[in-house]
Amino acid sequence: MPYFNKLAEGKIPTLPPFTSRQTIRTQDPRNPVTVHIYSKLESSKYEIYKKCGQEETDHNTNLEADITNWVVSDPGNIFCHIDKPYLKNQTREPAMAICIDNNDIFARFNEIAAQVEDSKPIIEIPVQVTFVLKYKIILSVHTYTMSAIVYKAPGQDTGKIIFATAAGSWDNGASALTNNGGHSFAKTLEDIVRNHMNIKFLAYNNAPPGVPNVNTKSNSKGVIILSTAADSAAWIVHTVPGFPTARTPYSWPAAENARGHLLICLTISESQINAIAASLLLVQPMVHYNDIPETETAGMPYFKKLAEGKVPTLPPFTSRRSIRTENAGGPVAVHIYSKSESSKYEIYKKVIVKVLKKTIKVWSRRDNILKGDCRGSQRHIRLIKSPAAINGHNTNLEADITNWAVSDPGNIFCHIDKPYFKNQTREPAMAVCIDNNEIFARFNEIAAQKSRR
Repeated sequence: MPYFNKLAEGKIPTLPPFTSRQTIRTQDPRNPVTVHIYSKLESSKYEIYKKCGQEETDHNTNLEADITNWVVSDPGNIFCHIDKPYLKNQTREPAMAICIDNNDIFARFNEIAAQVEDSKPIIEIPVQVTFVLKYKIILSVHTYTMSAIVYKAPGQDTGKIIFATAAGSWDNGASALTNNGGHSFAKTLEDIVRNHMNIKFLAYNNAPPGVPNVNTKSNSKGVIILSTAADSAAWIVHTVPGFPTARTPYSWPAAENARGHLLICLTISESQINAIAASLLLVQPMVHYNDIPETETAGMPYFKKLAEGKVPTLPPFTSRRSIRTENAGGPVAVHIYSKSESSKYEIYKKVIVKVLKKTIKVWSRRDNILKGDCRGSQRHIRLIKSPAAINGHNTNLEADITNWAVSDPGNIFCHIDKPYFKNQTREPAMAVCIDNNEIFARFNEIAAQKSRR
């Protein structure tokens, strides 16, 4: 037994092959069971679930992974135990799968796998394997599958919602935002207000939860969320101070019902996070929580600087970045424009209008200094009159703290984190601009009242 001798002596293979497939049979006299053992060395750089642990059949296989690390095939008869969780870092580590080919054993575990909770969405990720054909992984982890915008009018505890894949009209929110469930944002945030082994996030807010009198020129609020068990992430941009509170039960600040708010959820791949971080760096957000492991953001220098609170001191003092959402019905292009306080730019005129090369209609509180601007070559700023209505919910600039704009001609909607005030020329600011005809149309309906030039 040369391999046993090497094992007993602690020998480590240093030459290929770096993967192994062995088959054994149990000694049951009535019905021996076939057991396949798949293993890989750290030098293989293989991902054990995708590259090693599948049967050589023409069947589609569905793998159900949880914290005990086991899978069942679909169609059935294979149960596998894996010694590593479904995390990306196991590509750099040794791993082994023990797969038992037995109908009864499979059936018992498949009964468990069939009980997927409604509260945990399923992601199906098609992957091309090297040894066989195609199969699918089904993960019982929280994944982000929809981009949505909620616009809550002043005095309302529910919002109006549109989805990027179905933005033909504003729908009524399914439940009050004060409820800890029953609406899309409670669902999105459920794994950051509780402890979840696979969900990590970075939260920033100029009025962080439980921290009074923070002195910052930033006005940005948002959350970057990712799953360590899949290439799934989300970026939430919102206007709500003191929200959400990390790793504590969901709690919408009831005092904010009196004001108008926007909450935007963009589903993205993890590869988009560095571009978002590069944009955020210039606006110096107040990061109040971060538990994203460095292994997840390796090769993301801007995210590292953001997490460490670094402030750019050298040009450029403006940034233009583009990302795309991961909507199955059609990705949405999102452009992020940011400027540092050192730029001295006015973000509406000197950044947004300049980049879009279009007139913009602006819904925002305004001072008595900046006015609607009709000068220039077909590039104006038109101020939307207050009050207005969001599909039956009334809003006004005294109570609505959102700042948004639509382009004219159309298809661009922008959320801006600073109001249309002169003093924002000396402060950092950011605009998140979504290039989508239907989302544009919903906000343009609000702006369609006679705008003030």
